[in-house]
Formats: sequence, C-alpha cells, structure tokens
Amino acid sequence: MKQGIDFFNGMSTEDLHERFMQKLYSKTEFIQYNDPDDFFDPEQEYGNHITQCISEERDFIRQLIRKSLAEAGIKLTDDQVEEMVKQKREEINLLTGSAIEDYIEKVSVTYIDPICEFKQKFLLRRLVSRFWKFIKSLNTK
Repeated sequence: MKQGIDFFNGMSTEDLHERFMQKLYSKTEFIQYNDPDDFFDPEQEYGNHITQCISEERDFIRQLIRKSLAEAGIKLTDDQVEEMVKQKREEINLLTGSAIEDYIEKVSVTYIDPICEFKQKFLLRRLVSRFWKFIKSLNTK
C-alpha cells in the first residue's frame, strides 16, 4: 500500500467526526409505539438511529477508500479495506468520547401505547358509524 495516497478525499478524522455528529443530531425526537406482546425496550428508537448513523458512517468511509483506490489503480482485498475502515472508525470513536451519551441525554422519546386507543370515549359509536357507512356504500353500487 502506498503511503502518499489520501484515502479519505481530503477529509480529516475531525471532518468525519463532525459529519457523524451532524447525522446523529439530525434526529432528536422519536415516537415509539409499544406493542404489549413484545418486550419493551425504552432505547429501541434512538438506539436504531445511533446504529444506523454508525453504519452509514462506515459505508461512507468504505466508499471514500474504494474511490481513492480506484483512482490510484490500487487493488486491495475486502479484508484490507475493512481493516482500514475499522481503524478510521476507532480514530473517530476516540474523538467521539462521551458524545453519544450526551446525545442520549438530549433525546426526546414519546411512548405511545396502542391499547389506549381502544379505551377512548365514543370508540364504539365511531366503529358503528364506519361500519354503517361501509354497508351503505355496498348498497349504492
């Protein structure tokens, strides 16, 4: 592997870290529907977002490396590319520190229990009304 090649298209580790943080903070409000038959995980929605941001960052780094390799005409195995991605992510993680924990503290999650919908006032009246409209629509055809 040649040492003079810029595998990250001029982006420093700090630039990649900043990009990651912008993506992470792009969503700070979540709505989580609680299924009474499933295990309740209070971190499900924002945990998925954090995982998705990390995955997208890895994909972006991988894309930068492959583009640079192609432009330089260098062939590396997938394992070598993945090792480079892993090393860069570790460098970014050193900069990240407790930033993810700070993000979690700023996140707002609204938990919605779908069972409450069935306890609403006048629910039976609305259901009967909808059913009646459906019956009427069948007769008019």
